[in-house]
Amino acid sequence: MRLAWLSALVGATLAVVAALATLAAVIGAPASGARDGGVAEAACVAVPAATCGSVRVPLFRSRPAGRMIDVAYALLRHRDASLPTARGTVLLNPGGPGSDVISDAAGWNERLADLLRDHDVLLVDPRGTGRSHGLRCGVAQLPATRRGFVRAIARCGKRLGRQRRAYTSAATADDFEAVRARLGLAKLDLFGLSYGTYLMTVFAQRHPTSVRSIVLSSAFPLRFDMWARANARAMRLAIRRACARSTTGRCDGAQSLRQLGRLARQLRAKPIRYRLRGARRVLDETALAGIAYRADVDIGRLPAVVRAALQGRHRPLIQAARALTPLSGSQAPGQGPDLALAASILCNDYPTLWDRRAPIAVRLRQYAARRAALPADAFGPFNRRAWPSAILDRGNSCIRWPDRHGPVQRTSGPLPDVPVLITSGDLDPNVPTAEGRQAARQFPHAQVVEVPNAGHVPQGEATGCAASITFEFIRNQRLGDTSCLARIPPVPVV
Repeated sequence: MRLAWLSALVGATLAVVAALATLAAVIGAPASGARDGGVAEAACVAVPAATCGSVRVPLFRSRPAGRMIDVAYALLRHRDASLPTARGTVLLNPGGPGSDVISDAAGWNERLADLLRDHDVLLVDPRGTGRSHGLRCGVAQLPATRRGFVRAIARCGKRLGRQRRAYTSAATADDFEAVRARLGLAKLDLFGLSYGTYLMTVFAQRHPTSVRSIVLSSAFPLRFDMWARANARAMRLAIRRACARSTTGRCDGAQSLRQLGRLARQLRAKPIRYRLRGARRVLDETALAGIAYRADVDIGRLPAVVRAALQGRHRPLIQAARALTPLSGSQAPGQGPDLALAASILCNDYPTLWDRRAPIAVRLRQYAARRAALPADAFGPFNRRAWPSAILDRGNSCIRWPDRHGPVQRTSGPLPDVPVLITSGDLDPNVPTAEGRQAARQFPHAQVVEVPNAGHVPQGEATGCAASITFEFIRNQRLGDTSCLARIPPVPVV
């Protein structure tokens, strides 16, 4: 079971699944209070003395006289009345891509209560979300299959038309900078979660003089592996760790991985049919890979689910599939929310496994050839097709994206020499520590803290250790006492 703090952050994952789940409500309402940088104290969010407003920015900054949109913000004020000014301002992004943030201002006010004693917290709805010009492409179904998902992404891109180029991490970072400038804030302490770590890195790349410090939780670098090989290694390691640390002795890591491989082969040959909210679904090898990828701190429960399925008892596996709704590689209808913003970020910003400028037919051949050249065991215990197909923001998701000449996110170049802390959960296949260390190498000086027995966005672990380390770093601009990490208990193994 996920903790309350982490439950609020589940939408902040690199895997776009969680972001897509928030996009159904992305139509967006106008920001309360004054427009064009004005401020209002009256009930803009359910937080006492919060300041709200918006900044009008060009949809395309290359066309400053063209169409304009409003980017909404809420500034949560520090609580210590003895401090005439805050010690700093934390710019928070909870990830997605596609997650708004202002709608949960009351929740963030509670979760960040310790930090809010002496820091202000700035919440900005990224363009395309919440109060900042919500974006839709009319693709209101998340298909149950990989093939359907790839074609839905393409359909979404076609419907968005040329405006799809305006929804990038770079454009959002420039919006954040416009808000900072309008509020007259000298420098910001950046706090990014999951995709928010990518966005905050882009902000630091584009506006280095506006940054005082950076905390990246479950961080991945600007240039990352679209095959997700590090994620497969992290999944195997998470199973081994959960079993090895178990006090019940109910699983052996190596044996559990062999059993997972056996079940994968069985489902490849004979998928299981089931229903989800009345719709037909297929539980095949790709779906099983998605369950393993998204198990997070419930990874200790996976070996028992696999054993039961191998014994012909499929109910626990189907229950896991219903909870996590993984894509299958087989055909079955399904439903889901609008894809617009997540698709735009994914297909504009992230690396590709083909030539972006090539026609679709050429891209398909390039992708197939590169996948065939991978070692057969690159994603063990899953095959070369199942693992990348299980992860929405990896593999071939954007191979049919209609734009051959869209923006490309720069993955190199200097980043500011400021204090940087990167935290990673050591049971997280979503954004593994290996990618966190790769992200750290982008900065002149960055420190990585791996949080034991924690999953994605480790600040949500039950003891509060990771959160306290994070807040102390922001407050003092250095890594403090980390001895509490040794007291985080292992995850349950059943």
